Amino acid sequence: MANLKLSSKLTKLFPIARSRVFVTAARPLQGRSKEADQCQNVKEAAEDVKEGAKQVKETTEFIRDTTASTARKYMHITKMTEKVSEATEAITEKAKGSMTGVLGVKKNLSNWFCVVSS
Repeated sequence: MANLKLSSKLTKLFPIARSRVFVTAARPLQGRSKEADQCQNVKEAAEDVKEGAKQVKETTEFIRDTTASTARKYMHITKMTEKVSEATEAITEKAKGSMTGVLGVKKNLSNWFCVVSS
């Protein structure tokens, strides 16, 4: 009955608004402020999570790039080491050939001196 009296009074005060009018008590509004605070806390936590995820992504990209760069450097060093090894082997083979030639010349010279001195 009180709703009807209130509704009729509001209709008289606001003749344009002929729809239903809802009146709420002050207590539920206090609950809404708690809900609003909780909602704000959830939003802040979500922003913190979002920022943390962004930092994790940036760190992951940095590690990936650093790892790739290190791998490229390692591959370059490995290729250079292979080339140095090949060059060392070639020089060693040439040195062996030269030593054989030198020993052969020395032996021939020794024989020549032996023949000449006799």
